[in-house]
Amino acid sequence: MFVPRLSPQVAFRSTRQLVANAKLFYSTIPKDVSDCSEETRLKTELDADGPFQNSEDSISDHYQLAERAFARTRGKKRKPAKANIVVLDPKQAGLLRKRRTPGYFRRRHEQEKLSVLEGVELGVVSDRQPKSRHESALTSKSASAVRSNDIFSKIESQRNKLLVFKSSVSKEQAVRSIRYQEPMQKAVSKRRFEQLEQLLDSAYTLPQLRAYTKEYYGAANSKMTKRDIIHQIVTKYWKCVINDQMNESEDLITERIIDISTRDMYLLLLTNNGKILNNFARIGATLAVAIDENILIVRATRPIIKYVEVSLNKILSNVNTAVLPVKDIILNHTAGKVQPNKNEQELVSMVQRESAAYFEKRQTEANERDGDYNISAFGAKRISKAKKLLLWGIDYHPQLIEKVEMLSEESAESFRKFPFTNVESLDWINRNKDWYRLQQPIGKNSTKESSISHFSALLTDKKVDQWYDFLVGVNKLNETPHLMKLCTARETQKVFSLTLGQILASMNGSSETASTMFEPKVAQVASKLLELPPYDQSTSKDELFTVDQHEYYVQLKFMPDLSTVSASDTNAPPLELWFELDDYDSAITSTARCIIQQEQRALLLQTPHLPNDYRINVDTMAELIEPFEESPERWLEDQAGIKQFIQDAQLTFNTRKKLVIPNSVDVNLPSVGASGAIEKCNVRYDYVNACYHRVLRLVYKDKYMVQFSDVKAGSLGGRYTQVDFIGGEALSRDDFKQFLTDVAQSF
Repeated sequence: MFVPRLSPQVAFRSTRQLVANAKLFYSTIPKDVSDCSEETRLKTELDADGPFQNSEDSISDHYQLAERAFARTRGKKRKPAKANIVVLDPKQAGLLRKRRTPGYFRRRHEQEKLSVLEGVELGVVSDRQPKSRHESALTSKSASAVRSNDIFSKIESQRNKLLVFKSSVSKEQAVRSIRYQEPMQKAVSKRRFEQLEQLLDSAYTLPQLRAYTKEYYGAANSKMTKRDIIHQIVTKYWKCVINDQMNESEDLITERIIDISTRDMYLLLLTNNGKILNNFARIGATLAVAIDENILIVRATRPIIKYVEVSLNKILSNVNTAVLPVKDIILNHTAGKVQPNKNEQELVSMVQRESAAYFEKRQTEANERDGDYNISAFGAKRISKAKKLLLWGIDYHPQLIEKVEMLSEESAESFRKFPFTNVESLDWINRNKDWYRLQQPIGKNSTKESSISHFSALLTDKKVDQWYDFLVGVNKLNETPHLMKLCTARETQKVFSLTLGQILASMNGSSETASTMFEPKVAQVASKLLELPPYDQSTSKDELFTVDQHEYYVQLKFMPDLSTVSASDTNAPPLELWFELDDYDSAITSTARCIIQQEQRALLLQTPHLPNDYRINVDTMAELIEPFEESPERWLEDQAGIKQFIQDAQLTFNTRKKLVIPNSVDVNLPSVGASGAIEKCNVRYDYVNACYHRVLRLVYKDKYMVQFSDVKAGSLGGRYTQVDFIGGEALSRDDFKQFLTDVAQSF
């Protein structure tokens, strides 16, 4: 093979470029200490040659020098200027898996489209006639859809109350309602085409139409007239075309009035917030409701109206009905010698709205019982839910003795009523009420240290003695009314504790009749709590970061059926069953604890000048069953009802398995009779609700246990975070004062 020889001029230019590249290469190589001398020597050799000579010897020398330079420095790596080290915590490294809340206790936020009841007010009497179609009583999928004056004029003279729309309709509602006017079929008759254009022109404003095109099609159409933008929506966006062969009677929108009973009307409106009527609106039907006349007005094409009628008959045929003795339930679960906090009608109204079950009082004859209701709902589960809510609403707690005391030297005029907005932490009973906390406005120059010292200064010996006497029941003026006295095998515990939170008062009624409640709150002290060491001192530092230090429990609450108590004037204490949860959120039955609340004394200290209020508790508790570890063979031998309850229950609170909680449990209470003898009293306890507890135990000042808890009771019970300082059992006066002083120093 012939290899052409390179001419000297070309070789000179190539070699010169090669050496220049070698110099550039050296300038980019990072300098290592060991290579500094070698690099300097090579550069010196390169620079010492001076200008290139136009000869073959000089060219070969430079070739050898360049090859030597590359061979000695090739493969050198750049030393990092600064080492970047990424440190992963145990969760990021996958060593500590974040435990999710069981599905049973999570609130369900179902994102639904425009609801039937969105934009309407229940029970509002309209004092003026609707001035336009925007102000009519239409409760349909579209908040601003066209109204038929001919249909509504038939019932205008008879109606007194309707579902009345709010005076202002949001832009989002109008935009969504325009979208629902789009016909399902693109080919329409000429009269239907004109009807669509007339509908958009009469029911919507130009800004609403522009907002619709901008939201769904990205075109603002700011320079188009209303007539042009309507034509563009129908023809361009909806792609409607006129079909001359189509039967106008089948394609045209018509109205039909459907008679419906009060029960069915209620169930359709409030079941899942009107989801049934909402589904009809999605297929193109426009619905209006006249409550007093029991009339449902449907506006759609003839096939859709026929479909709505058939579907309604099918749906309403699945309504379940049961007889519920409401009066007897309230009587049997209300503590004797105690005034009920709610009357029958108020309680039924609350349960009816929350459970979407319709309560209808039965017409009683002369020889029949009064107070029975026909309860109707879509499905047996809603009827069962209504029964539990009825028990929950009775709020049975005869063991509780509560006292509220203002702890501030400031005048009442310096305090203001601040609304309480965290309704997620409240249960379904208190969620619909307006609450406020009495609080002193904080100035810019005020400091927290001054507030803490002021709070500590208020803890005088006289006040502490009064509080102590009330909590331990020295004067015996405030005793639990006719509460059953028990004698259990295990020693009764009397535990002192202090809880941080807020004292809330209801805005309804006067200050004398306003109800008061304590809501736990730890938002401003959470960072301090996490600085405390764990209560279990045996835990190593490695385990603190690799092992979950929380404990998980489920709490089942029960209230007694007083009709099963032999003594008619005796109130049985409420009962709680506690279980530990495993890693799969299933209750460990061998960890069951049956706790009886014999007495609860709570002192609510209202401190408007501080971020938190305080609740001091003295809980007298007794356990009915022994731990499983003490006697596995004889466990629950004397409590056959509790044993049967645990066997029948399936306490799996994750969403993968079915949860089964029996409605009641029979408990043998060792009561003390009038003569002092111990008698076995078999009482039936009805299940009310369940709570999920995620507890972290800490230690404060090396002597107080601190329980940092996340409590979740599902969509009905609310969710909140609570911190409890446990002072101990049977504190003396001096120990009680020291306990309050220690907590006040930091919290």
